[in-house]
Amino acid sequence: MMSEPSGSSSFDSDDALRVIDEADVVVVGFAWLSDRLLVDARRSASAGPYVRVVTPVRTPQERIRQLRELRPGFNDPDSFVFLPWSGRVDSFVQAGLYDRILGRCADDESALSDCRTALEKLEQLDRADLRQAIRGGEKYHTLYEYSPAD
Repeated sequence: MMSEPSGSSSFDSDDALRVIDEADVVVVGFAWLSDRLLVDARRSASAGPYVRVVTPVRTPQERIRQLRELRPGFNDPDSFVFLPWSGRVDSFVQAGLYDRILGRCADDESALSDCRTALEKLEQLDRADLRQAIRGGEKYHTLYEYSPAD
């Protein structure tokens, strides 16, 4: 099991693709967003992959407890990876990572729908964050205020 890295660890695109292809559970953390993309690719006879946008937790143990509640029919995952993504949501898609997640869910229509819903939510959050960066907001503060000349 791998937990959230400390410091400035990052994955290159090949590592990220491999993680998405192989890990039981991947949590993608976007640098600008507090919410995370949770991809639990495990399957059973009655349940397919689980993809959601989730709030952050403080520790990997909290995420495991959350997974036990969300997926009660499953044991703890054999592999759990936090994947930090330093770019915006569109760069995650352009890098082919979202398509890899779709590939893990390809034969499960419910999971594919969850993927689309999660991407839409992440895109909305990303747009809202960009608006805050431009206008100033909770996380961002303008250095200079515009005041029209008299």
